[in-house]
Amino acid sequence: MRRSFAICGAFLLSSGCGSSASPGSPATPADAGSETPAPTALTLAAGEAVEVAVTDGVGKIRLATPTGTEQFVVVLGSTKLDRTSGSYAYSLALDPIDGDTPATKLDGCALTSADWSKVTPAAETPPSGTAPAVGTTRQLVANGETIDAKVVAVSKTAVVWADVTAAHPATLDQTFIDAFIKDWDDIILPRERQEFGIESDLDGDGHVGLIFSPTTYSTAVAYFTQCDLKTLAGCGAGNHGEFLYLTPPANIAPPYNTPNAMKEILAHETGHLIHFNRKVLRNGLNAWGDSGYMDEGLGALAQDVIGYQAGNLYVTVAGLAQLDTFSLADIVKDGAQYDSTRDGAMRGGAYLFVRWLYDRAGGDLANADGTITSKGGPAFIRAMIDDPATVEKAIGTTGKVVMADAEMDFYTTLAMSNRDVNGGVAPKNACFAYLPTVTDPLTTDQRGANLYASFHGQKMVGPKVQAASAADGKLRVGGVELLSLPATAAGELDLSLTVDATALPRVRIARVK
Repeated sequence: MRRSFAICGAFLLSSGCGSSASPGSPATPADAGSETPAPTALTLAAGEAVEVAVTDGVGKIRLATPTGTEQFVVVLGSTKLDRTSGSYAYSLALDPIDGDTPATKLDGCALTSADWSKVTPAAETPPSGTAPAVGTTRQLVANGETIDAKVVAVSKTAVVWADVTAAHPATLDQTFIDAFIKDWDDIILPRERQEFGIESDLDGDGHVGLIFSPTTYSTAVAYFTQCDLKTLAGCGAGNHGEFLYLTPPANIAPPYNTPNAMKEILAHETGHLIHFNRKVLRNGLNAWGDSGYMDEGLGALAQDVIGYQAGNLYVTVAGLAQLDTFSLADIVKDGAQYDSTRDGAMRGGAYLFVRWLYDRAGGDLANADGTITSKGGPAFIRAMIDDPATVEKAIGTTGKVVMADAEMDFYTTLAMSNRDVNGGVAPKNACFAYLPTVTDPLTTDQRGANLYASFHGQKMVGPKVQAASAADGKLRVGGVELLSLPATAAGELDLSLTVDATALPRVRIARVK
């Protein structure tokens, strides 16, 4: 895409041996001369997770390790979700600790399907109109220059335009066009409408224009620009209609020049086209205030749920492998732009976050006839993009989600989900697991997220996890550090974390084996 310009429901695991002391306070001795009883180590079952109390940047926990083979992951998150940049220092010690170690068992979720599964997205009438005929020529603006374009194909819902400018004509053959245009009509656009709503029809022709020009590649393999639909700050000339810009296959290196790759690209960019209509045009806004990476996360979700998730899996790998460079603050904050130094990690992480929201709202059902039934996921996402507020704000207002809680639940999901397919255990709390992946009945591609999925001869290896004993001591603003903490002997394992309190830190412990 190109742009021009709760805490979970819980119960307290008291370590005070029957004391009525509040969390974080020591048990009161029976008399002045007695000693405070030694705190009892917290026993976590495999697949359970707890939140550790953090006071003035310090969190402590004593874990029971009766077999000496237990494995834990520490989830250290910064819930400072603002425009602050940089990182905060933290330190970790495995020395014996004193005093109570209160922790809250996590058996609820910041977002559930209770409300969203009951919502049926409104059915809407698609636009209709007369498309320009094959052979029609006109000038179009593409990549900041005026090109000569010609209609080379017209389908039920698309007009295919080829750049015929003498300096850079597009090479397109009918076989290539036929290979993707039918699925555009029968799968891509109908499913996009079911998932996200109806696109605009500014030019009144009832079709989406697909412009193939070699000049597109200087910007991206494909893009959508809102300047075609509304003149916003930073916009130059636009084409006053619904257009997507694509690079001809002859100008793309394999394997990204195939009809299937083109379908996935179209699914992504069409998601942006509909998002802009729902958020900006329908609400009469004069700016598209959503974060660029939140837009990309929704575009990646479109690739997934429309049924053409292939290249998206490589972006997911980047998000997992570079998790320590990711920040949810930089994903959700209004108006955030792209960061070329960590673009892959940010796109992958944005997809994983949006997919987590979609799953927790209830997900969907892909039917054999190609239709999509909302089980809560489409209803939630549609409400977020239809809300006149930015998606960041809508998650909290319309979605009724506390963002800091959602952030920690999401990061805990990255630590725990799909571990059972990699020698570990599944989380006992469904909040911390992506819904099971399924094979799309029409495209046969994977729908959904699996952090240890096998694909295209490769295998995901889950998120980046540092050894607690060799942690780098840097926590990005709004980011997360996942730290592996294996038991070394039968008995107990003590942990102390000290974090800069201005990071608004939260700490969780997940037992993954």
